[in-house]
Amino acid sequence: MSTNELIENDWDVEERRAYERYSVEFYLCVYNRDTDALMGHIVDISLGGIQLLSETPIANGEQFRFRMDVSLESGRKETIEVEAQSVWHDEDVNPGFFNTGFEFLNLSPGALKTIKATIKDIVGSL
Repeated sequence: MSTNELIENDWDVEERRAYERYSVEFYLCVYNRDTDALMGHIVDISLGGIQLLSETPIANGEQFRFRMDVSLESGRKETIEVEAQSVWHDEDVNPGFFNTGFEFLNLSPGALKTIKATIKDIVGSL
């Protein structure tokens, strides 16, 4: 997929950069709340969404109910439950893996608080 195809979605360039993204340098697993299946691992996270690395391609426009089990170097362990919609996808540089960008939908105040705390932990460990 070309760079132009990745940019062509419902977000304009300004909106795509509305939230600072933070790279995750440890495994942060994401599960489908409806099936309990592992969906993949987070590559980066922001207040607006996540980039997920998975073994299965995910089409644009699919909505999921995710559970993220957070276990950071600080020792903090929490579960974040969110709804998200896929907005872009691409093959990863590693064969057999795929990257998908998800936008959070209807974040609860609790989920937003935990995502902010997770980002704070990530920034502290950089």
